[in-house]
Amino acid sequence: MADRPPAPAGLNLVAAAGLRVEDDGCVLIGGSPPRLVRLSPAGAARVERWLAGVPVGPGTPERQLARRLLDAGLVHPRPSARADGSVTVVMPARDEPAIGPAVARIAGGSPAIVVDDASTEPVAPAAGVEILRRSTPGGPGVARNDGVRRAVDAGASFVAFIDADVDPPPGWIDRLAAHFADPAVAAVAPRVRPTEGSSSLDRYESTFPSLDLGTEPASVGPGRSVAYVPSAALVVRIAAFDEIGGFDPALRFGEDVDLIWRLVAAGHTVRYEPSVEVRHRARDDWRSWLRQRRDYGSSAAALAARHGDAVAPARAPVGVYATLAAGVVAPTPVAVAIGATELVAARRRVRASLGEHHDPVLVHRGLVSAVRTSAIALLRALLPAVAVALLAGRRSRRRMTTVMVAAVAAEVAESPRRLGWVRTTGLRIVDHAAYGSGVWAGLLRAGSSGLAAIRPVVSRPGVRTDPAATDTVAP
Repeated sequence: MADRPPAPAGLNLVAAAGLRVEDDGCVLIGGSPPRLVRLSPAGAARVERWLAGVPVGPGTPERQLARRLLDAGLVHPRPSARADGSVTVVMPARDEPAIGPAVARIAGGSPAIVVDDASTEPVAPAAGVEILRRSTPGGPGVARNDGVRRAVDAGASFVAFIDADVDPPPGWIDRLAAHFADPAVAAVAPRVRPTEGSSSLDRYESTFPSLDLGTEPASVGPGRSVAYVPSAALVVRIAAFDEIGGFDPALRFGEDVDLIWRLVAAGHTVRYEPSVEVRHRARDDWRSWLRQRRDYGSSAAALAARHGDAVAPARAPVGVYATLAAGVVAPTPVAVAIGATELVAARRRVRASLGEHHDPVLVHRGLVSAVRTSAIALLRALLPAVAVALLAGRRSRRRMTTVMVAAVAAEVAESPRRLGWVRTTGLRIVDHAAYGSGVWAGLLRAGSSGLAAIRPVVSRPGVRTDPAATDTVAP
């Protein structure tokens, strides 16, 4: 585990979305996962100045407090100065013969390397771009590893991975690399949004983009609001990349999730920076898009074999699972009663954690969200059981269909619909089914080592109030 250095002096901090500041600043509630932190009056005054725009000062206790709040997800950095060291752009490519000029533009003057992963038609030479050609295909992770080794030989400190179907804005590297002024940061990713288009696939992708992780910055890791970031566009500190051995060459899909989680497990920080947006080109047709969704799902079992419960399809209190089970097999009044009981229990748990700081409205919204997201996750992970229920009989078919359509319809209701309600709901069900089929295909290959990919986890509900999260801190 790498040491956690204090936050750098001069760093500007902003409040995380949803941060609640109470008791004259001495209580902070928020973060991911949610927690309550108590501060001394001096610490509260310091945080108030930070949130008003005063940068972190040079004192070690002050910088340690800033690190603690950053790690808790209560505040986020707003870096302004790029760390020393050169950046090399690395793009894995296969059957993209004319990609060279685009890479030169993307690099914006930085050294650029295209790793041709044994394309049928080799990548054509381009000014300012080095071409490395593999004789046998190894997949994008292996190609990126080759690119990093070449970047190290050239003296680079950082590498910017970019896929051939991604279009970043000018200056994207400098804006992301500014985070490396914090020595704890090992990787930074931008927001990945789909390319605008008029086809039905483009419109669906714009509603449910597979790589878009939202508008809020985050410290990335399992169990957090942003659990991973894709390598479609990712800037990495080479020293940290080498420390964990780079991408796992055994993974054809999910290699980026594995890399991020190993960086976090080694004690490094990975940042999601949505103020930088890149555009990702969707698949050309529905067949290839469904195959991609299945491929994404196929990585779950292999990731479960490496990371265990971090890949769990759902993480919720036992009452949430009981509510879902009752919705499928119990009479409606019984299901409603179980759901109401869990709501009362959830309010009691949060009240016990937060005391007078609890918010009943937020508890209600959180429980509804947990039930919906858990239902969708389990529908994907337990696809064969869903199929059996749909075929078993009229009553079970009606119940399962009701739960499935209600969960997906609630998901659709929270998103802009560009294809109509019914069509979007139907496509979303197909999307989940394609992903779920991939999960089970991967599980059949991985065997028992991948069971965590379909095994829900019972979480400890409430807001963290352990001593590490609530003791008084004074800079």
